[in-house]
Amino acid sequence: MAAALRNVLAYEGIGVCGSSWGKWARGAPGIFEFRVRHDAATILRERGLPVPANLDTSHRNVLLRVFCHAHGEKIVLLLAAYDKGKEPSTKRQSMEIKRAKQRLAHWKDEQAMGKRRTKP
Repeated sequence: MAAALRNVLAYEGIGVCGSSWGKWARGAPGIFEFRVRHDAATILRERGLPVPANLDTSHRNVLLRVFCHAHGEKIVLLLAAYDKGKEPSTKRQSMEIKRAKQRLAHWKDEQAMGKRRTKP
């Protein structure tokens, strides 16, 4: 997961939505789904990066979902995540999207309160 976050999401940001790496979450405005389907070695190779010799390559079947929100041009908030390979149900997906929406709403409320406190 760390390889995907560092080497794909950190560079592409919301641009992952125009690729096989992501899509907008249905029914959740402002939230997109970052889809990880490859192990760390495959991700590094695809990015043209060296694969460390000590990297654990035993996790071939990867199917992870991370729900995110892009704030501005450089910040991506990670709101929720789960292993869809272990729990592929629609119910779990819906629960994680709901969690992501709640966390985003909470974060937005905190941001608004902070702005109110700093106004003269």
